[in-house]
Amino acid sequence: MKNNDILKRLRFTFDLSDSKMVAVFAAADKTVSCAQVSDWVKKEGDPAFVACDDKTLATFLNGFINTKRGKREAPEHR
Repeated sequence: MKNNDILKRLRFTFDLSDSKMVAVFAAADKTVSCAQVSDWVKKEGDPAFVACDDKTLATFLNGFINTKRGKREAPEHR
């Protein structure tokens, strides 16, 4: 499974809009735009599709955990 597929499935499962996903990235201290999020969740054949690398997915997951549980005092692993 590709990182983009994981991102799309999480988005669908938790009903996350582009702006909510931007906020999740912000919770991991990463600034992304709604356009970037939109490009990551497009179908692979779409000309605007952009592959989501491992670091981007890991940052999203860290932000998601921070959003649901709250930030830890210790630094995050990246």
